[in-house]
Amino acid sequence: MRRRLLQYLLGAATLASLLVLALILIGQAEQTAIAFSTKVAAGAQKLFESGRREEARGALEDALEIAPDNLIVRRELAMQLAASGQAKAAAEQLRLVLEASPRDAGAARKLAEMLYAAGDRESAITYLGLACKWEPGNGMHWITLANWLLGMGDPKAALGASRKSVELAPGVPEAHLALGFSLWETGDIDGAKKSFLDALALEPDNASAGSALSVLRANPMALPPSGRSIPLESPQPISNILESVE
Repeated sequence: MRRRLLQYLLGAATLASLLVLALILIGQAEQTAIAFSTKVAAGAQKLFESGRREEARGALEDALEIAPDNLIVRRELAMQLAASGQAKAAAEQLRLVLEASPRDAGAARKLAEMLYAAGDRESAITYLGLACKWEPGNGMHWITLANWLLGMGDPKAALGASRKSVELAPGVPEAHLALGFSLWETGDIDGAKKSFLDALALEPDNASAGSALSVLRANPMALPPSGRSIPLESPQPISNILESVE
């Protein structure tokens, strides 16, 4: 089996990497299965990028037979499956990663994105909430969480997430944009206009912020994109997501 794996690697290698592969061959007897299969993951990535997707998948699956606990290989297989449109198989690999590494924020976020794209938004929110919990300083997680919560009709929870995103990523226009829409959806028009202005200060050509600000300047009573303004004291279906994260 290792001979097959080396063939995959050699097929993916450039002239510069042949020297590295030669060292792998020489020292193969001393390498652990984990170290060897990790090299395969790197070679499989090159194969995939060159269009040899079936060979890449075969190399990764063979590597997992040697070292089923190698999370580097399993993540790479998940990424390749996702890029090939095999979302269900990719999600299963990521779930296995999370079982073995239960605080892997990157795997949780990727799984959340797959589930959201597939329409399973509640599960997506749950996994993205885990990514926020395990990597709380990552403002991009919070921006995405705020936008998804807005899309699911929970502006109160979105407001908490968007405020967190602005705190963590004040230089990212999307954070201020998410906060602006969250404030608009919960009836704080002045706060929303300020947030849209903050987004435009960072990115003057931001079409979403510019359009929203124009609407509110022309008519402060204009309804938000959802078509309804929800007071903060109203019960919300998903608001407890933030309680579990913080």
